[in-house]
Amino acid sequence: MAYSNFSSEFIEQWKADRAEGRTNPYATPDSAVVRRNPHRDMSPRIHRPPFQRDIDKIINVPPYNRYAGKTQVFSFVRNDDISRRGLHVQLVARTARTISRLLGLNPDLTEAIALGHDLGHTPFGHAGEHILNDLYHASTGRYFNHNVHSVRVMDNLYARNVSLQTLDGILCHNGESSQKVFRLGDVHDFDAFDAQMEACYVDQQAIGHLRPSTLEGCVVRISDMIAYVGKDRQDALNTGALGDDQVFSEGVVGVQNAEIINNLTVDIVEHSYMQDCIQMSEDAFRSLKTAKAENYERIYLVGDQTNVYQDEIRPMFEELYDRLLADLRAGDESSPLFKHHIERIERQRGFYDDTRSYRKEEPHQIVVDYLAAMTDEYFLAAHRYLCPTSRHHVEFRDYFDGFPPRG
Repeated sequence: MAYSNFSSEFIEQWKADRAEGRTNPYATPDSAVVRRNPHRDMSPRIHRPPFQRDIDKIINVPPYNRYAGKTQVFSFVRNDDISRRGLHVQLVARTARTISRLLGLNPDLTEAIALGHDLGHTPFGHAGEHILNDLYHASTGRYFNHNVHSVRVMDNLYARNVSLQTLDGILCHNGESSQKVFRLGDVHDFDAFDAQMEACYVDQQAIGHLRPSTLEGCVVRISDMIAYVGKDRQDALNTGALGDDQVFSEGVVGVQNAEIINNLTVDIVEHSYMQDCIQMSEDAFRSLKTAKAENYERIYLVGDQTNVYQDEIRPMFEELYDRLLADLRAGDESSPLFKHHIERIERQRGFYDDTRSYRKEEPHQIVVDYLAAMTDEYFLAAHRYLCPTSRHHVEFRDYFDGFPPRG
């Protein structure tokens, strides 16, 4: 598969627009920023434009550190060459910034959305998300989704006064939804945004109707898919989940990670330039859908780790959920729920004069907040400590499994 390049017509137009100072009329200007508390973080600073402030806020909260310890796709294997969620958000940010720059959009807003889009992800990736959703829904009738929780992390738990535009992009990133054209939503104030958030908690289908209200958010949404389709194949090879003899459909986007990133970037930019939407060609869309379907068939829905999630991780979540809820209701302040979570959240809120008492919030929500915040290793350690008589445990494949013993 050859690497695509921009057409000569596009290159000439792009250069001419820049030479003549033409800008993208659909870009989000810094002056449009909206914050929940307009009295904070709004003073003009030449070295920190508003959406760059959002980037700084995101990378300086504890959940950003924890990206490095959370599963992207592959759990239960120690391998420094496979992606964790921290690398994934960086890859999304790089691809999204490239597309945004070429389209003349706001690169700071794009990066903020990309770096924050998975802050609410659980340990053990989407498997952990599905398990936690089942527990939360069974207890409260409400739903847990990582994109909704990513907003809660920054907007509520850490009270960081992140802009509406960044939060909207995070909420609506939902990169699992394949679309040929990403059209803009219509959320421009916090009342409408809060109503959309609440709809996602009470209606499982609401997620499927989300649309980012900025083109920068649309770029992150498609970049999320671009970043993982090829990289997950690399990781599958590195873990042995795929053999070198596996053949994938080539299509117009290619097979290898670098091909997929390059070719989709070129296609999307050429078809979205100076448009009020983000879109790709029919051929590229068909090829991307095929690539995702093959990943599901050969990577995501097969392998031994699927059984481990069901047989071990699910009951461990259940045991931890019940134990933490009991500690909270008993007011057991020696529990790590208080020491490692509640006290730290209240201290963080205090830095910004937020006087709300976190420990008085709905108990199931507090337990869900804590469980979602855990890294894989922390989750396993918390389970060992809080559920010492459990028969459930997880064995990791170590670096040197399969090597002969050395004398």
